[in-house]
Amino acid sequence: MNSILKCSLVSLGVLLGLTSAIISATNHYILTADFYDRGGAYLAGDLGQEVAVLDSVQNWVYLSTAAFLIVKLLTVALILYTALYLNHHQIRFSVLFQLVTLSEFVFLIPALIKVLWFHLAFPGGTLEDWRHLYILSALSLAGTVSPNWYYPLQTLNVFEVGYWFLLAYGVSRLTSLGFDRSLKVVVSSYLPALLIWVGLVAFCSLMILPQNI
Repeated sequence: MNSILKCSLVSLGVLLGLTSAIISATNHYILTADFYDRGGAYLAGDLGQEVAVLDSVQNWVYLSTAAFLIVKLLTVALILYTALYLNHHQIRFSVLFQLVTLSEFVFLIPALIKVLWFHLAFPGGTLEDWRHLYILSALSLAGTVSPNWYYPLQTLNVFEVGYWFLLAYGVSRLTSLGFDRSLKVVVSSYLPALLIWVGLVAFCSLMILPQNI
């Protein structure tokens, strides 16, 4: 196993570990059975089954988040690999995967801030408050909007833009492209894929929950 692959696996392990720690803190301090009951969002018809159902859901969150992260990292790395290949720059996929993994750490910042901010500023907060809160995003400035717009507006945030710059900086260090050209490569390849993904999520939300329009 070469050093690049080892570093990629270590970076991925740390990323998944920190992500799991934030999820664990969220489940322990915020998204508790009392939190759902207080907002009237019962997870089970029998109140005595609330804790068991919540534990099952939370365990599923760990697995689904890990799977989503790995698929996202592989997809973004493949998008960059293809874009660079079309621009006549060949870089090993493992190197790009490590770059994408390291850049992904930026999203831990708003996740951690959200947990701390909600715990301190919303002691009696509801599920709606939790879903609406995303630091430095368009959603935080939008006021009252349909829940179907939460994800698109959350995605438009300072940390997402910072992610593009981190990817561009990494590409500029790995190739002979300058930072400006690297940023163009990142934006022209990653951004369309992101827009398709956001549009797909928004469409599925409309199909599943049309009453939220």
